[in-house]
Amino acid sequence: MLNVKKLATAAMVTGLMSGTALAAPYHFNLVDQIQLPGHGGHGDWVEYDPGNGYVYVSLADKGVAVVDTATDKVVQYLPTLDHPEGEAADANYVYWALGAGAGAGKVNQLAVISKATWQVVSTVNTAGTSPDGVQIDAKGGKVFVESDDANTVEVYNEGPNPKLQANWSLIPATGSGPDVGMFVPSKNELFVPDDSLEEVLDANTGKILRSVDTQVEITAFGGTKGQIYDPVTNDIWVGTTSGGVFIYNADTLKPVGHLPAHGSVDQMDYDPKLRIAYAFQGAAKGFDAYNMNTMKPIAFTTTGVPLTHTGAVDLANHKIYAFAGKTNVLYVYQPIEGAAQ
Repeated sequence: MLNVKKLATAAMVTGLMSGTALAAPYHFNLVDQIQLPGHGGHGDWVEYDPGNGYVYVSLADKGVAVVDTATDKVVQYLPTLDHPEGEAADANYVYWALGAGAGAGKVNQLAVISKATWQVVSTVNTAGTSPDGVQIDAKGGKVFVESDDANTVEVYNEGPNPKLQANWSLIPATGSGPDVGMFVPSKNELFVPDDSLEEVLDANTGKILRSVDTQVEITAFGGTKGQIYDPVTNDIWVGTTSGGVFIYNADTLKPVGHLPAHGSVDQMDYDPKLRIAYAFQGAAKGFDAYNMNTMKPIAFTTTGVPLTHTGAVDLANHKIYAFAGKTNVLYVYQPIEGAAQ
């Protein structure tokens, strides 16, 4: 049996030592820097919407930005949304988690924004505090929201006026709480990172079907974090704060691979055509890129700015949008085939 703790430690060390001196089938050119409204800070989730080619950015403390990838310009700014976290979009609306934790005067809401008018059409108070991730089951008409402090997944109906339909408990009952989950429509399953665990829930009943413990150290920022699903190999890639990236078979959660990271991974995304996976890391000030066919690192790219812990991929043009939170700038990179000269 693999000694996962030793493997995780070795992966982190390997990643830190490897730098960019890797045999790289791609390198990543900086093609734009988009100054975002608001101010610099931690910020949060970045999401690409294939329906309109827009990128959604949760800004630090207050406000969200909408960027058109065709022009790399900010086309909408909603300054009134407090403590924006994760978001997800369907054909008509963007659903944004507004989470600020327990205590009087805290937000803890799910906001619904119209994609036709870019106005907030409704907000609903969440059952738990610190709502974080949002996913959509379009076929089932459901919106899933992970609540950090309550260690639950809340289920709402899709549409302009969400109402709580169910509240599913996660394991463990206490701890750092879940991070941003991932809904896989082809399986009708919800994959949720929680503490050092990866849990898989039936998206109809909320029953926990299977789970695996990565055994990574739980840091102040949690353990298991953002993830992606690869339909070609039927694998999930799970980023962690202290152990690199773990790859599991999605049906069994048996380990398939393990990759180094230069720092603490928060969000992951991938390019299905180029077969490149990306892991964004705040303290490392950039992102690692991996070949999804060989399961090997390609290169590490740095913005040089702290808090570059989230980002997204433009699926139409392959551009990578890395959110440099400290300076409130969205760095745009283009993958170029071949090693950098």
